[in-house]
Order: sequence, then C-alpha cells, then structure tokens
Amino acid sequence: MSQMLDWGKLVSQGRAKAPGISWSNEEGIAVAKIAQATGKTMAEVAPYVRKGILTLEAFEKAQSNPDTVNPFLKLSKDDLLKKAQAMGINASTDATKEVLAQIILEKKQNDIVEAKAKAEEEKKAEEEAKDKTEPEEPKEPEEKPASKLKAKPVKKAGRAKK
Repeated sequence: MSQMLDWGKLVSQGRAKAPGISWSNEEGIAVAKIAQATGKTMAEVAPYVRKGILTLEAFEKAQSNPDTVNPFLKLSKDDLLKKAQAMGINASTDATKEVLAQIILEKKQNDIVEAKAKAEEEKKAEEEAKDKTEPEEPKEPEEKPASKLKAKPVKKAGRAKK
C-alpha cells in the first residue's frame, strides 16, 4: 500500500513550497531560522520565503510593506472559503489556504479593473449624450484673409526726360 503525501496540508503548514514542490535546502533552512528567530509559525513565514525572502533582515523589512505577501493569507481557511463563496468563487474545502487567498486576490483585482473600465465607459457615454443634447452654437462666418497677391504698379510708357 503506497502512502500519498497531503501536499495541501504541507503547504498550509509551511512545510512545502507548493503542491508537489518541496523547499530547496536554502529555503527550508530560511523558513526554520526565521520562524525560530521571530517566534512565528512556519505557516506565517512561508509566504515570505516563497517570494524569495531568505534572511531575517529581509523578512523584518518585508513585514513593514503590506504588499509583499497576499493580505488574505492572514485569514483562516474557513474565512477564506466564506469570502470566496460570497464573491461567487466556487471553491471546495479541498482547496488550500494559499490557493484560496490567491484566487480571492485575483478576483478582487479583476473586479477593480472592471469597475474602472465600466466607470470610464459610462463617463464617455454621458459626454456623448451631453454633446448630442446641447444645441450647437451658430458659427460666425470666418473672414477670409485678403489675397496675398498684390498688383504691381504699372510704368507708363512715355517720354523720356531730357
């Protein structure tokens, strides 16, 4: 009987990089050292190491920047499932916390982009409707510039002076 690894559980616990992918030696050591030095769990440290942060100094600096890792990773898996379902994402309990957080973040970003595009379309349509409803002001006839050709004075043929 062969035993299958529960990659989802390993990833959620910070004990694997991704489903089917284990940590490299350097990454595994970084997860353990940072977790031990900060008192955080491997699960809390792992998202930073997945982004390439391998030292305690870089970890501390990255924590001050909230955009370094997915902010939804702070939620529990149950909360992520509820949020996903509320957003119309069809997710099962088999999905890992990391996958749920990533899909929710992507959906939120797509919703923002779509909302901006819709607002721009509405603004453009509003401007076009406004242009159609406003009567055009009568235009004053433009004055045409005088011709640039000037007549040359004509010399009279006549007697020569003596």
